[in-house]
Amino acid sequence: MHLNIYVPANRQHVIARLEEASRRLGRPKNDLVLQALEEFLKTPRPELPKYRLGPIRPWKRAELYEP
Repeated sequence: MHLNIYVPANRQHVIARLEEASRRLGRPKNDLVLQALEEFLKTPRPELPKYRLGPIRPWKRAELYEP
């Protein structure tokens, strides 16, 4: 499987650091990225708070586009 990602110009420093780490560690870049993703996904995320909006009226999709 392949994964292509867009890297904006203002974040190209991240790729430069990835390439540097790959050379220093002697490991392929994709291996380092997959390891980082696995670690990130292991970290439990706090549940978002629930908000009550109060009573709301039904609406029609067309209303979203009306000024």
